[in-house]
Amino acid sequence: MAGVVAARAGAAQVVLSDYPAAEILAVLWRNVERNVPAALGARVAVEPHLWGDMTTPFAVARAGTFSRVLAADTLWLASQHRSLACSMAHFLTPGADARVFVVAGFHTGRAKLAHFFREVIGEEGLAVDDIFEMDVDGRRREWDPDAAEEPIGERNKWLVVARLKRIS
Repeated sequence: MAGVVAARAGAAQVVLSDYPAAEILAVLWRNVERNVPAALGARVAVEPHLWGDMTTPFAVARAGTFSRVLAADTLWLASQHRSLACSMAHFLTPGADARVFVVAGFHTGRAKLAHFFREVIGEEGLAVDDIFEMDVDGRRREWDPDAAEEPIGERNKWLVVARLKRIS
């Protein structure tokens, strides 16, 4: 879980969010309790968030307050890409150094990922700052949105890693 790693790595404040279902949020809290030392616990919060819904008390209060947004394995549902990008842009601080970090597996197909980076993020005022592919052994290769789909066994070994920024 990216938020737990961020907290353990020294982030001053971390908010883990997920779909607003009690069962899902309970799992997040259990992960925090099991994996974040008590001395760091005050830095970590869990909040419900439905992508694209900026009307909740959490979304209203935290608009533009995060200098880093981490999105891990969030691109598998293409129908929610616009809502996700909307949330990313909503919570990201307006500063030039603010970044969204995205890590997504190719298990759902390269074309879905390419559409997110080529079209969806720009509609929300975001742009790719850096992007590459990495496999389970740490090998990197250039991001190729038009590459042929690999067989499922090979495809499942690769991730796209991206850093997004606000459009200047």
